[in-house]
Amino acid sequence: MTVTLLMLMVVLLVDTGCATNTIEYLCPNCGTTPVPYPLSTSWTCGQPSYRLRCEGGVLKFDTLIDNYTYPIISISPENQRLVIQQPSTILPNTCVSVTHGIRLNTSLPFTITSSNTPFFFNCSNTTALPAATALDCTTTSPCRAYQNGSAKMSACGQTAPTCCSLKNSTQTGFDFVSLAMEHCGAYTNFVNLNLSLPISRWPDSAVELMWALPSERPCQTQTCCDSTYNSVCRDDGDGSLRCYCKPKFRWDGLAGRCVSDLISVRSKQIKLVAATTCSGVILLLLVVFATVMIIRYNNRSKAEQRLARDREEIVSSGDSGKSSKVFTSKEIKRATNNYSSKGLLGVGGFGEVYKGVLDDGTEVAVKCAKLGNTKSVDQVLNEVRILCQVNHKNLVHLLGCCIGKKEPLLVYEYIPNGSLHDHLHDKNKIPLTWPQRLGIARDTAEGLSYLHFSASRPIYHRDVKSSNILLDENMKAKVADFGLSRLAHTDLTHVTTCAQGTLGYLDPDYYWNYQLTDKSDVYSFGVLLLEILTCQKAIDFGRATDDVNLVAYVKRMVNEERMVDVIDSMLKNPATSLEIDSMKALGFLAMSCLEERRENRPSMKEVSEEIEYIMGVIAVMV
Repeated sequence: MTVTLLMLMVVLLVDTGCATNTIEYLCPNCGTTPVPYPLSTSWTCGQPSYRLRCEGGVLKFDTLIDNYTYPIISISPENQRLVIQQPSTILPNTCVSVTHGIRLNTSLPFTITSSNTPFFFNCSNTTALPAATALDCTTTSPCRAYQNGSAKMSACGQTAPTCCSLKNSTQTGFDFVSLAMEHCGAYTNFVNLNLSLPISRWPDSAVELMWALPSERPCQTQTCCDSTYNSVCRDDGDGSLRCYCKPKFRWDGLAGRCVSDLISVRSKQIKLVAATTCSGVILLLLVVFATVMIIRYNNRSKAEQRLARDREEIVSSGDSGKSSKVFTSKEIKRATNNYSSKGLLGVGGFGEVYKGVLDDGTEVAVKCAKLGNTKSVDQVLNEVRILCQVNHKNLVHLLGCCIGKKEPLLVYEYIPNGSLHDHLHDKNKIPLTWPQRLGIARDTAEGLSYLHFSASRPIYHRDVKSSNILLDENMKAKVADFGLSRLAHTDLTHVTTCAQGTLGYLDPDYYWNYQLTDKSDVYSFGVLLLEILTCQKAIDFGRATDDVNLVAYVKRMVNEERMVDVIDSMLKNPATSLEIDSMKALGFLAMSCLEERRENRPSMKEVSEEIEYIMGVIAVMV
């Protein structure tokens, strides 16, 4: 304690004055390690309050309070940081640390950074730990993985398995370590730890410190300020003297001297340039603003004219289909309570969908195109054209539309049970039974088969996915969202300028060749069948890298003859052997839909018949 007090007194005495005229800007290297300003290894260089120790060519850091000295691993003067060797040493064959953390002298300019991640081992009564909510003491915590995977921690893993990881290192410094050590036997710390790396690639244990930029140098006479250039020794207001920069110069704590203040030197030039260009800039902005307004006005006029033409075409669809009822904007506002956020059903790339009630009590869903988005408007208008030509129990029914001067609105029948995606992936939903899933697959297949074979002209949906399959009050499926749909050409193929669809469901043959056929929908439906069978998403980055794509994952499992392993556990556990066989049959049907060559895929009519057959087999056995 006497030695510590003496060191503190020396620091304070030296920091209040220049002492001698031999104080140097930089300290000499410690061995091969440079000592950047303001760090100091003696009383004659740097700033004394930033004192380090050079011992045997090794740079070391003293905590002063704990009387511990730690070797310095690295120094980064650009961001004022240094890293010291791990201070916590665990006693041999135990899970007990020699030290209880670092305690710094708060009067000195060093602090612990937020880049540190401490782990605590051999913990008891974890609920009593300070800031316990910031700790992860579960069996899956990173510290448990390190404890079990590192030979250094074998004693902890065998005799004291309980450990805790700090969830957010920005919440605390190493004073937290001292407090936590009241309930834990040992700890270690890592700097800039990347938990995604394997333990074998984790860095060595260390602690990162940060120093504050120094203020102006203390002085006793003007001679003390010679090394800072363009500074004068004067009172700083509290009775002490410091080297303050002369006018047009400023103190640079990183450089440790007064440097030219380019802002002050060039301020007159900047003001002159600003004065001469200000009026020109304002004039230019006015011209740009006027040009933008004219362009927007012209675009709005063209859009209104186009919408008017589209309205005439849609309302009088002629022999190609049925006419759509035209609603007024007032009717739609009244039905949706002026588009109340309480009635918002969903938001997609096209825009928003609201629940509404018409004057006659009919519940409806109103789709609104994105304001000012030409592509969104085109998709909504395309959907009107498509739905005016179809009528099937497994397709969402279009009641009418509102196409005026603003963006178009579509009015559909309201489907109360939401989307198939919600029922498969929302844990708050009751899991779908196997008969329900087969029924939904059959309904969807029949709807798509109708589009391909029974519509006046074949229609390709192009965006078959679980979020576009809606379920009514009887859990019957209806195919929705025809914004990307296309009428087939006479040769039953269509070459597009670019492939459109949803990642994970997109037909690779269509993606590479841009040739759209009914088999593109068959591929997407195959992905949908896998989603129904496995209850997993088409794209999930939570799976292994090679299994992110559901199709790739299931194909690998099928090649390994492990089809049963991919089936949703909620289906398998109560299932009979016959039901398991039917699940496998649906899985192999999905595989046939996912053939890379489209000519090897079945048609939607054949798929629908196969699902009907599977359902019939189960019904007979029951």
